[in-house]
Amino acid sequence: MENNILMFIILILVQLVSVGLILAILTSVFVKSRKKGFLSFTIYLLLSIYSLTTVFSYSILLGSIMLVIYIALSAATYFVIRKKLSNGTNI
Repeated sequence: MENNILMFIILILVQLVSVGLILAILTSVFVKSRKKGFLSFTIYLLLSIYSLTTVFSYSILLGSIMLVIYIALSAATYFVIRKKLSNGTNI
């Protein structure tokens, strides 16, 4: 049982770091070129859906936590992109 808890914690931390990095790169790409940004966003979305379906088949709890991570970090990224585009500043 304690190996499962450790595995869950490690997977959650890895998801936080990787999704944060991916969305930071997406922000940079989207602000510079919207066409490339939408392409990057599509790839990110497809990989996220695949990842979530895989994790949900393994554990509903871990899948729910990952879904919350995706939603929270994506919402934060949306507001950052919106702010950068309204100010007209580049990264």
